[in-house]
Amino acid sequence: MGFFLMIASWSLAAPYDGSPDEFDHVVRAVGVVSGEVAPPEADAKRGTGAFQTVPAGLVRANCWAFDPMKSAACAEPPSADATPVVAPSGAGRYYPAYYAVVGLPLKWWPGWSGLLIARLLSGALSAALLAGALVSIVRCSRHRLMLAGLLVAVTPMATYMASAINPNGMEMAAGVAFFTALIPLLVGRTKGATTGLLWLAGLSGLALAVLRASSLLWLAVGFIAFLVPWRSQNLRPLLSRKATWPWVIGIGAAGLSAVVWILAMNTTDLGDYTGGRILTASQAWMIEAENWRGYLDQMIGVTGWLDTRMSGVFYLTWQLAAGALLLASLVVARRIDRWRMLLLLGGGVLVPAYMEVRFANETGFITQGRYVLPMLAGVVLFAAFVLEERAVAAPYARTIVRLTALLLLPIHLICLLYTMARWQRGLPEVGERGITSLDPRLGDWHPIVGSATPIVAQILGLLIVGALVWIVSVRPAAEVMTSPSAESETNGRVDGKALTRPESAIAGDGSPTVSTA
Repeated sequence: MGFFLMIASWSLAAPYDGSPDEFDHVVRAVGVVSGEVAPPEADAKRGTGAFQTVPAGLVRANCWAFDPMKSAACAEPPSADATPVVAPSGAGRYYPAYYAVVGLPLKWWPGWSGLLIARLLSGALSAALLAGALVSIVRCSRHRLMLAGLLVAVTPMATYMASAINPNGMEMAAGVAFFTALIPLLVGRTKGATTGLLWLAGLSGLALAVLRASSLLWLAVGFIAFLVPWRSQNLRPLLSRKATWPWVIGIGAAGLSAVVWILAMNTTDLGDYTGGRILTASQAWMIEAENWRGYLDQMIGVTGWLDTRMSGVFYLTWQLAAGALLLASLVVARRIDRWRMLLLLGGGVLVPAYMEVRFANETGFITQGRYVLPMLAGVVLFAAFVLEERAVAAPYARTIVRLTALLLLPIHLICLLYTMARWQRGLPEVGERGITSLDPRLGDWHPIVGSATPIVAQILGLLIVGALVWIVSVRPAAEVMTSPSAESETNGRVDGKALTRPESAIAGDGSPTVSTA
């Protein structure tokens, strides 16, 4: 419920087409449920996309995008006009699975009612994946330090995009859930929760296989990172379970169907955003290197149409939290941990950077931070896993989790306030902003449910998630006293016996051993 309220607050607060490309995805969703599943390739948007038939009430121009000082009041709201019209969509040839799920409310009830139902439906699916990730961490994380990784991975941008009609939002939630399940399944401690982890890994893996073309890369990199080096003890317990094979076959079949669709429908043709400029390879790499500074902020929360920024201190706080987890984990990691981290970073950073440079003169620089967030979520989750397995005792893990919650959860509300102010009245220049600039009661545009409702929903969601994380960050006393892998809170002792860490323990599963000498 907590994650759903956090996501729903954005769904209720946003104007129509309030997030990037929502109109394109709305058109595609209605087209799919209307039977236009595989429309012919057309020059619908910058040389790509397709045309779809949609209710006229959903066809609206966006007059405020890219201008943060302009409110959404200039735009005509969606209406119940069901007159069929043909509309262009840059997403017109995307894989239809996601759109078949969210499209019916838009077709049956064009206007605000259908739009909000579709948004909340999409958000509920993402919230369910995030809830599954939290439950899996509580059951399988050694000291529940992976909760800190979860808090870092679920950024305001993740909940913002999950609230819109856009498969990228669900892709982020699926990425978080997938890595949360895959890490304990293949390299961690399942503690008898294998069935739940299989379901979470299977469902999120299926989602990643069909949501977006880039999702297939995250799926492949995740498996490769945690299956290398190939060891039978990693896979034998899983492959010996009959419940594993339907998920393996299902994900493989879904991934294969997605590849066939991509090739047949030419969905990797993303249009021409070059502006006619031709770059050398070195120029393209320099531009790409500069762009990553912006991508890091976008992963946290540059909302609107990449036109709404919070104060810089909030981005810095989030990035420091993520960097602290990553650097600390590299210090205590074993060699295999570092190789896995390198593979994850390569998949989330180097591969997208190379692809953008490779096609810079054909498509331009179209990457955004939100596109790589599903993969980099796996990086911070694995960093937290390494820390709790190799170095951090239970009391310190609890402190890290709680401090992370105190630092990061309020930024979700702050990001919502900044964005609502941008939609409702426009944000003034940075030097002219004050506290009253974020007052949700002001402005010439307001959400259809009122300005207070999204804020209350966000606060309730944050309180629920924060309280839950705070409570479960402490392991049960009985588990701490009886588990041989649980360190006591004083001077490295377990059950009154001194701890040692011989090479044999470090080379094994990283657990402390007990010496009675």
